[in-house]
Amino acid sequence: MNEVLSKTMLASKRHDMQDRGGIYWLIDLFINELPNYVQELTQALEINDGEELYLAAHKFKGGCSSMGADDLVTTCKQLEALGKAGNLTQATLIIEKNIPKKLELLISALEQEKIDYPEEPLN
Repeated sequence: MNEVLSKTMLASKRHDMQDRGGIYWLIDLFINELPNYVQELTQALEINDGEELYLAAHKFKGGCSSMGADDLVTTCKQLEALGKAGNLTQATLIIEKNIPKKLELLISALEQEKIDYPEEPLN
């Protein structure tokens, strides 16, 4: 089973971002972008376009990968394959049934990350 967040990736991000104001702003930016990713997936389904679904899933996968959201990376890979195959029925089930739960878990894990690793305020 995939973990919601890669602790290794987040530790690396925290280290990389310490000289750039920390990781909090990046976490907040990613959380704020999540609805846009889901909207793009949904729009691809609404226009019944497997290629658009593939592109939306690929973009979402990139964002998730950069934040260590391993579980959603796996889901996005499934959606990419379903988009390429034109299997929008299965993709719809995943987007409607699985994505909301996975997003809830991811957001909770990211918010917990901010609690577990407090940053010093910038002066």
